[in-house]
Amino acid sequence: MTWLLEKRKYILCAAAVLWMALIFGFSQQKAEQSSVVSGSITYRVAEGISEAFSLEWEEDTLKGYAEAWQHPVRKAAHMTEYAVLACILLANAWQYPRWKKRAYIWGWLGATAYAATDEFHQLFIEGRSGEVRDVGIDSLGALLGLAAAWLAVWIWGRIRRRRM
Repeated sequence: MTWLLEKRKYILCAAAVLWMALIFGFSQQKAEQSSVVSGSITYRVAEGISEAFSLEWEEDTLKGYAEAWQHPVRKAAHMTEYAVLACILLANAWQYPRWKKRAYIWGWLGATAYAATDEFHQLFIEGRSGEVRDVGIDSLGALLGLAAAWLAVWIWGRIRRRRM
């Protein structure tokens, strides 16, 4: 356990780099390839709902729901990616005494800056475009992730104080 605490800074830094690489990999996909992936996910969700509630939707209905849900599911996935990134960056900032007071700000700024660079990167991918709106969506995801982290830390602190 001591070894892990000593290496925590390196582990968290590596986690941030790996998560950014994962986001970069998703952004590297051409628009058509990305649509196929998200379309297959939303189709499976529609199938699962149909089966779970014995709705017996026909193929056209399943495809219709899958297509209608594709955009919101994609945006929710982006928000989740950046929520996780912001939390990893928050954990990184907590490791440094000078940054600790502003760790949430550093987490949000880092995730938002990476979202902006990611959208710029998408300008060079076939069929993709860099959108300011998407930076806003990713930034909101980062903010929500940090809010969830703050709530978890607050609850954890209350539980610990009650035990003492």
